[in-house]
Amino acid sequence: MKRNEFAIFLVYVGMLAVALIVGLAVIKPIIDTYNSSMPLNSVLLVILGLVAGILLNSFLLGLGHLLGAKVGKYRILKWSVLGFGYKMVEGKKKYGFSSFDGLVEETKIAPEDPKTSSLTGFVFFPVLFLFLEFIICMIFIVNAQGWEKTTPSLAWVHIFVVTVLTVGGIIFLYDLFPAHIDSRTDGFILVLISKPINREAYNNILLAEEAEFLGQPLPATPVYTEITEFTAAINFVSVYRNLGEGKPQEALKILEPLLGEESKASKATKDHALTLKLATLLEQPRKNEGRALYEELNDEAKRYISNMPNITALRCYALIASFIENDAGEVNYAIDKAEKLVKASDKDFREIEKSLLQMDKDMIKEEHLSWDLDPLPWEEKPAEE
Repeated sequence: MKRNEFAIFLVYVGMLAVALIVGLAVIKPIIDTYNSSMPLNSVLLVILGLVAGILLNSFLLGLGHLLGAKVGKYRILKWSVLGFGYKMVEGKKKYGFSSFDGLVEETKIAPEDPKTSSLTGFVFFPVLFLFLEFIICMIFIVNAQGWEKTTPSLAWVHIFVVTVLTVGGIIFLYDLFPAHIDSRTDGFILVLISKPINREAYNNILLAEEAEFLGQPLPATPVYTEITEFTAAINFVSVYRNLGEGKPQEALKILEPLLGEESKASKATKDHALTLKLATLLEQPRKNEGRALYEELNDEAKRYISNMPNITALRCYALIASFIENDAGEVNYAIDKAEKLVKASDKDFREIEKSLLQMDKDMIKEEHLSWDLDPLPWEEKPAEE
């Protein structure tokens, strides 16, 4: 479930367009007509409206998520609006400021039961609050149009309410955009829960994220044979758990459906599965299957590996350089990129990927005793360095 870069560009252009259209077509004409009669400077008034709009709509969005999660039978792990809220620490709520994964708020949840917990309220409660805000603001706007004609000094009400409502529209445009952008939006979740198999799979993903959040081992999860982008994500949890437990054959069995013709996972997900499979095969004592699979790869797949977009592809590249191409320089070339790619890797699987990379380097060193390999970021560097 990687971010959609084009969607990020599209949604921010849309947010900017809404702001410009309302500013030029609605707010500016009011300012031009009544600026001299208003008790506040027009620029200051718009700034106050922006601040009020951000505070109000951020709270409504967060409150909608909080209530929706409670109704849908989810545990609240973290609730943060504009950086302030609480998170669960050792079973207790700890209040304070913290970073948040979202435009204005973050509500991190975990299902009480992956089969029955429902995200419907989580998605629709914020929309309900926006609808109520829209009705109230429109009542003020309609009345303000009459007030300002008889009492021009009240034109500030019109500008202030329009600004607050516009900010709400922009925030909810982001939140209801049906794609994974900077964070998982309600629009993204809404598309997700339209298919029953994805609802349960996503709940299991949330359970895995809960374990990561609380510093616990990855939980046992179901393995899906019907592959969508979301069932693939939960299957990866099982793949990594088996790799972490030293059960590569079990991991390979789970990877096969991800690469099958009936798989409906994205190309990025299939590329990840392919590199995991190839790396796992090359880690085995007999590497014939790994070499055969590499020979079958098309040029596009080989370019994907050589570009090393993630830590899994890096491991794959290093193993190919060692056991197929016998090139120490290329192994070190991969190792030099390890620190950056480890930091960018999925937090849920980072420690397992680090241990696998360490294992791969140890295997390469054992196979090529004469090679002078660079240290990995967490290894002790030679004294002369």
